[in-house]
Amino acid sequence: MKFVFSNFAAVAPKTLIKICLLAAPIWATAMALTAEYNRHPDEIHHFEATKYYANHFLPPEISDPNVRDSYSVYGVSYLNYHWIEYLLAGKFVFLLSPFISDELLAARLFNVFLFAGLTVFFLYQSRTDDDALLVSAFLLVTPQVWYVFGYVNNDAFALFVSIITAYQIARPQSLFNRFLQADKFSANLPGGLVFGLLIGLLLICKTNYYAFLVFVALWLSYESPAIKISQFKPEINLNRLRKYAFVFIVAASVLGFRCALDFYVNGETNFVGLSYVNYFFGNFEAKQSRLLTYQEEIAEPPYKPSTVENDLTKTDAALKLKAKGVSYAEMFTKWRWHEISFKSFVGVYGYMNIFSPTFYYRLMTILYVAFGLYLAAVGFYRSSSETVWQTAIAAAGCLMTVFISSYLSWTYAFQAQGRYLFPVVGMIGLFVYSNRRHLHNAALAVFIGGAFLLSVYSFVFTALARINH
Repeated sequence: MKFVFSNFAAVAPKTLIKICLLAAPIWATAMALTAEYNRHPDEIHHFEATKYYANHFLPPEISDPNVRDSYSVYGVSYLNYHWIEYLLAGKFVFLLSPFISDELLAARLFNVFLFAGLTVFFLYQSRTDDDALLVSAFLLVTPQVWYVFGYVNNDAFALFVSIITAYQIARPQSLFNRFLQADKFSANLPGGLVFGLLIGLLLICKTNYYAFLVFVALWLSYESPAIKISQFKPEINLNRLRKYAFVFIVAASVLGFRCALDFYVNGETNFVGLSYVNYFFGNFEAKQSRLLTYQEEIAEPPYKPSTVENDLTKTDAALKLKAKGVSYAEMFTKWRWHEISFKSFVGVYGYMNIFSPTFYYRLMTILYVAFGLYLAAVGFYRSSSETVWQTAIAAAGCLMTVFISSYLSWTYAFQAQGRYLFPVVGMIGLFVYSNRRHLHNAALAVFIGGAFLLSVYSFVFTALARINH
């Protein structure tokens, strides 16, 4: 078998990507402007959390009656967690209040603004580096991305930050890489500060992006290691080690400051990352806290901690599947987690009840599988160990994202939602950028162009046409 490779910068469909990048935020804007209130997953609770931060800086006290509407049937609120996007969106609403009196519209426009910002950023970068468009190209191959940028939620901001982070790693001339490659620690220090802040933001964003952080750590460990093993002896690059330590300190400071605010207000923090880790090793919910006490008070009976602990037969059917005797294999054979997740990755709208026609998902499956096999073939066909290792790291990152989502659906609550798999968008963008010289222009054009056209069909004739029905 012989592959034909080409130079992306010379012949790639950069014009196609630019046009698509300009069009995608327009579709998100259309959704933000036309959809009625709470037509999207949990938008009512996302919006209530955003409204709170329009006039506050500190997180609310647990059981504060003024934020009762932000609590779900589970007895928890997005305000109970460490996520920063609600603070930022709330301040965005506040800034727009003299111009836009509709708080819901202003809150939705925050995510539209993020999407438009990505478009402007990458179009600007493409003036001197057309290849930069590749990192953003995978925002164009599924309408579900446009959808999450079109309503109030906590997925859009994390995706935004992950794409910028992937770009900082990918482009040799980025702020981060100039900091990393400089001979002196103090040279280009703002690049390290920016990257540390990006990592810190991901630590206080949607927790499924921790898989992206692990991927980043693996990628940098291979591409820009601080410690190399040569002839079974470690070779330490002290300058680079100090730089990684600086990034870590900045990121940890962001997380520590956010958790400190929780302790200041409530005397405890519900750092959700810790709870997710404990789902693998123990029962985090067994630890008493103010939040669990309040959750027991206000949660609907099928979701109360006491119901979960004492009588699983009275809980919601989708809760604690593993504890109810469902095997991990049955997640795929009986509950069809993989099928529902893929469909919602490429376009399921509303409260997971608005689907495109079957042929749409079949065509998207063909495109995705074909392009995935093409990337794997290119990655493992190349004789260089670098390409093989990058392929392995990217594959590991994607599989880790899928496994974590499926595992939590199995052990906590069945939620086969494709947006939980969005961390792979930045992973694939970084991988493709790094191996752009090995990719054929036609393969990129067929996948990106074909998936974009199908996405437009689904978004226009399914999402926009049926969201209010």
